[in-house]
Amino acid sequence: MIEWVSYNEYKIKVCSQSLLDARWLPLILISKSVGTQEHLTTVNGESTEICKSCKEADSVALRKAKRWIDQNR
Repeated sequence: MIEWVSYNEYKIKVCSQSLLDARWLPLILISKSVGTQEHLTTVNGESTEICKSCKEADSVALRKAKRWIDQNR
């Protein structure tokens, strides 16, 4: 798991999860500060995005998070 990464006015944390069959599901936390509040969004990978390694899943997750932010700004 990596530390929080800044992207535009958001912070991203990749938390890819290991599955029972030695594959990995991309999972992302996206945070945005609005005033004194912190808005947290969880974005799960799709079944078509399951990866063979944690590193690959983290890479997919980071790209997916940036795409989500770009679409939801």
